[in-house]
Amino acid sequence: MTTLRAAGRRDSWAPADRPALVLLDVDGTLMGPTRVVTDGVVAAVGRAVAAGLLVGFATGRPVSGVAEAQSQLNLDGPHVVLNGAQVRKNGAAVRSWPMSAEQRQQVLDLCAERDLYAELYTTDSLLVTAFDRRYESHWTEVIGMPAGTVDERPDLAAQTIKMTMVTTTDEERAAVVAAIEQLGLTPGPATSPVTPGLTYINITSPEANKGNAVRAIAELEGITTDEVVAIGDGANDLPMLQAAGTAIAMGGAEPSVAAASHFEVAGVEEDGAAQALDAVVAWASSEHAGGASTSSAR
Repeated sequence: MTTLRAAGRRDSWAPADRPALVLLDVDGTLMGPTRVVTDGVVAAVGRAVAAGLLVGFATGRPVSGVAEAQSQLNLDGPHVVLNGAQVRKNGAAVRSWPMSAEQRQQVLDLCAERDLYAELYTTDSLLVTAFDRRYESHWTEVIGMPAGTVDERPDLAAQTIKMTMVTTTDEERAAVVAAIEQLGLTPGPATSPVTPGLTYINITSPEANKGNAVRAIAELEGITTDEVVAIGDGANDLPMLQAAGTAIAMGGAEPSVAAASHFEVAGVEEDGAAQALDAVVAWASSEHAGGASTSSAR
């Protein structure tokens, strides 16, 4: 792992002898403002797959929101979508942690109280609290067009797996996060280079997060979490980075992300994900694989 820089948890890095799975966040990790995966990252993903590694997404987006990346990378998964509320493989959901009717209504009440827009995600559909055109680029360029509003489609609303509230200021974000925590739900703030200035507060049941998704995937694949490499840049990646045997932060990530990671790479605009993938491939291919014999990367 000599191409990586040491990050906050480097001294406690104790992975399995060889990696088996790499999970990559999407926004700010796999892709930046261009909204496509660069040729360099596409090639690095190909090298990882050729080396026998499982490679998947781990994103707050729904499956429709990674369709373009999937067409570029052609990965079977396992993938983590909806901020850890669902695990998918070979195009099908294999594990979900849905919200209850009471939890859904509590968030809708909070939206009404604060006059904030929100999105409701099911396995295959997107609903919104209102067709607010301020978020049209988010629909058309990231997550897909809504199937309707909550009032129009209560049948779909009843199948909600994840909700997302959108905030525009730091004060608003902090207030919403605190309110969601008071409800006993899990808030996961995230941003997208497609819509600068907005923070998406992903809201899931307490059991749903990227970390629990990592543990579920390990069980499904018959591997240990020590064999998982996680790469991310945002606060919603923290549970995944803490659960994985090897955690890699993107350059420019939030300080808490770097502190929770073992290593750090370049930023998304410098193809940091490719740097991380190639380091993992070199580790997996080494005759002396394993944390004890791997460079300190200092």
